[in-house]
Amino acid sequence: MRVKSYVSAKATVLSALVLFPLLVQAQTTVIGAGYTTPQPIDASPGQVITIFARVAGKAVADPVMASAPLPTSLGGFSILLRQSFLDPMLIPVLSVSDTQSCSQVVPMQCETVSQITVEIPYELMPNIPHVGLPQNFARLEIQYNDSQTSSLFLNPVPDSIHVLNSCDAAAGTSPTDDCRPMVTHADGSFVTADHPAHGGETLTMALVGMGLPLAIVTTGAITPVAAPLDGVSISYDARVNASPSRGAPASSSPVSTVQLRQGSVGIYEIAFAVPALAADVGTCSGAVRSNLTVNVSRITSFAGVGICVE
Repeated sequence: MRVKSYVSAKATVLSALVLFPLLVQAQTTVIGAGYTTPQPIDASPGQVITIFARVAGKAVADPVMASAPLPTSLGGFSILLRQSFLDPMLIPVLSVSDTQSCSQVVPMQCETVSQITVEIPYELMPNIPHVGLPQNFARLEIQYNDSQTSSLFLNPVPDSIHVLNSCDAAAGTSPTDDCRPMVTHADGSFVTADHPAHGGETLTMALVGMGLPLAIVTTGAITPVAAPLDGVSISYDARVNASPSRGAPASSSPVSTVQLRQGSVGIYEIAFAVPALAADVGTCSGAVRSNLTVNVSRITSFAGVGICVE
């Protein structure tokens, strides 16, 4: 009887020693706010995307930018991709930069937010709509100095189109206050209200998240030659300040000049001819930020950008 009492008392003490630190260290992590449960982030093979992460106690560090072939560790961060049907793999990191996020409510609180730009591997297996195959689940495990800090759940899709702007790390340009869309004239200058496009002119748009190209490319490596992509459609909406939309089949046309940009990592280019606008379409000035919206779509996604046409 004494033995049982001793064992029971010892087990109680050990349980308290094990559980108490867990209770002390337990923290609440906010992952979103609003009226719906946060959903996994759409990501496609080869997509260049920026992850925003907080590491407790991390000081603001100088930004670092890698050159291709991209490393799998940069600025202390490494990212592991796990998915249902393939082995885990470290993914390439393009850049890491820190910003200070502060609340002005007394007492003031500040946190370091790290922006980690990575390329999703071409080995990501997308879930193709209306195909009776087992679903692939995926997540990114973010590690800092070899300690896991958090996870980001992914929804693998064939494409998740994003038109680059000058503030995106993947664009490789100096950030501007207005984050200009990466739509350029033949000389490489931006299409703006002060430097508008003209009917019949050929422009170039830079995008990421277009999905798998027709040629075999290596994740994290520079594209050696332009790699084409099929199944892309383009449409035009000649209205003032029109929002992006998926163009109706009757108003969309296939794009033959879509390709991974030679010498870049994960960046696609689309060349398109600007249509002539009707005389009653407004011109860019003041509140009129655009008078032509160019929409691009593929299998599961679309994106668009408003530009100014004279």
